[in-house]
Amino acid sequence: MRHDDDFDYTKQAADHLRETGERLGLCIGSGHAHMFVAAALGYGSRKAMQDDPNGPWFGSQWLSREAENVSKIEEAIKRMNKAPVREDQAPMVAEIVRAGLTPACRDCGEHSSQSWPLGYVEAGDNADWVCPRCSSDDAQYGHCCCCGDDVLYLLDELDDQGLCSEHRGEFDLSPEEEEDWDSYIENIQKDG
Repeated sequence: MRHDDDFDYTKQAADHLRETGERLGLCIGSGHAHMFVAAALGYGSRKAMQDDPNGPWFGSQWLSREAENVSKIEEAIKRMNKAPVREDQAPMVAEIVRAGLTPACRDCGEHSSQSWPLGYVEAGDNADWVCPRCSSDDAQYGHCCCCGDDVLYLLDELDDQGLCSEHRGEFDLSPEEEEDWDSYIENIQKDG
């Protein structure tokens, strides 16, 4: 769980790219990895990214949502001497960068661009994140009946009706409604 605004997710993404690249048989140096991360975020260089007063905010857990610039990665590959990847591998590089920009899963430590924050949070809020594999554990995670499948909760955070704290009591009847139902049921049973 990272709630440190000083944590540099772009460095995490560059490290993730290098490690993943190594497993794929690619030798991506630190400078190239940082250039790919900057390119995925729409910048021509890491320096340009660092100097931009409007972002990206290196401590933001939500940077992966902005790292979609495959054409900038292709441009970076063209500019590189002895590029470690081919231009047609730019979409793969972008996906690896997105995964690296996403916080590690709170359970297994995996980086996945398909991970999601735990609980109802707004973009920009810090949260624990859970990867798709771990989130499929029905004994640990679930969804609020009202929030829907877009929000993941720990089962402990849901009541016996499957509701989060925000929606707890949503389906409870008021005393008047309960009395009306009791009368209705009584009338049906008498007439039946």
